[in-house]
Amino acid sequence: MKNNKIIIVGAGFVGTTLAWCLSNHYKGEIILIDKGQAGNGVTKQAFAWLNVSYGRSDAYSKLRQQALNEWHYLDKQTNGKLKINWSGAISWQETESATREFINVHRESGFNIKALTKAELQALEPQLTILPELAAFATEEGAVDPLHATQVLLQEALNNGVTYLPETEVTNINHNGKQILGVTTSQGIICADQVVLTAGVGAISLMEKLGEQLPLSASPSVIVQYQHQAVTPFVHHIISTPDMEVRPISGTTLLAAEDYLSDRPEHSATYIAKNALPVIKRAFIGSDSLCLENASVGLRPMPEDEMPIVGKVADYRGLYMISMHVAITLAPLICRLAQEEIINDIEQTALNPYRLTRFASGSCH
Repeated sequence: MKNNKIIIVGAGFVGTTLAWCLSNHYKGEIILIDKGQAGNGVTKQAFAWLNVSYGRSDAYSKLRQQALNEWHYLDKQTNGKLKINWSGAISWQETESATREFINVHRESGFNIKALTKAELQALEPQLTILPELAAFATEEGAVDPLHATQVLLQEALNNGVTYLPETEVTNINHNGKQILGVTTSQGIICADQVVLTAGVGAISLMEKLGEQLPLSASPSVIVQYQHQAVTPFVHHIISTPDMEVRPISGTTLLAAEDYLSDRPEHSATYIAKNALPVIKRAFIGSDSLCLENASVGLRPMPEDEMPIVGKVADYRGLYMISMHVAITLAPLICRLAQEEIINDIEQTALNPYRLTRFASGSCH
C-alpha cells in the first residue's frame, strides 16, 4: 500500500464490525465514515435473531452455522459487553410433518436442535396459549440489540485508533483508471489505497457513479416494538411461528418482525403493527396490557440471488464490498474472513461462493 489507509463507507453493524476486526490486526490508518450516526440506519431496524438458515444450500447452511459459532466467540472476546441473550429459539411450521422435517434437516447438518412435546413447550413458555404437538428448540441461537452491539464495537475500534467520521456523506469513489484513490465526501476529499463499501443499499448509487450496476435492491421489512405493564414477562424466548415472530428485548418490551406488504397508506408499518397486535395477545396469557410503541420500515440490501456479496469489485484495484441481507448474523464471521483479504490479500476460500463475479454479464462483475 502507498499510504496505508483504508476507508470503510457505512458504519452500520457490518462496517463497524469490520473496523473493529481490522483495528485488531492492521497498523495503518482506518477511517470509518457514515452519512448519519453509527448503527442508526437499517441496523437499528434489525430483528437481530442470531440463527442458522433453513432450506438453503449446504455451503450456505454451513456458513450460517459457522457464523453462529463466531458470535459465541465474539461474546467471549468482548467479555460479555454485547449483552447477547442466548435464550434459544422456539419455532414450528404450518404442519407437524413440516416441523419434523425442519428438525431433521437441522440435525443432519450437525446443528443442535431439540424436538419439544406440547408439555415441554409449555414448561419453557408457560403463558403460551397455542401449543402444537411438536415444536423445535434451537438451544444455541440468540438475539442481540444491534444498536448496542454496534456502539460497543465502535468504542473498541476507537480505542484501537480507528478514525470515525459521522454525519459525513460519501458522494463519490475517486479513481484513476482502475486504481482507487479514495472518496469525495460532504466534508472534502479523503485519499486512501483501499475503499470498502459496507453501506447497504447506499452502495448502489455509489457504484452507479462508477458506471457499474450492482445486482442489489432494497428489501423492506417491518420492525415493531410493543410495550406492556405485565409484572411477569410472558415471552421468554425467540418465538417464530406461521403467525408471528417475536422476542423479548426487556422486561416490558417485545420486538416483532412483520412482512412488508406495499407502500400503499393502508399497508403502513403502523397499520401492519396494529393488525399483528391481537394475534400476539391471543397467543400469550397476561398480555392484555400490550400496546404499540413504534413501528418502522427498514430497507435491507438484497442481492439478486439472496446470497451475500463479499470481495473485490470488478477489476478495480483497492475496491472491496460486503453486502448481506442477513447482516447481523453473518457480520462477525464475514468480517474476520474479509480482514485477511483486505489486509494481506490472502483469498479466503469460504468466501468464494459469494463473489460478485457469480452474476451474469450486465451486472457489475
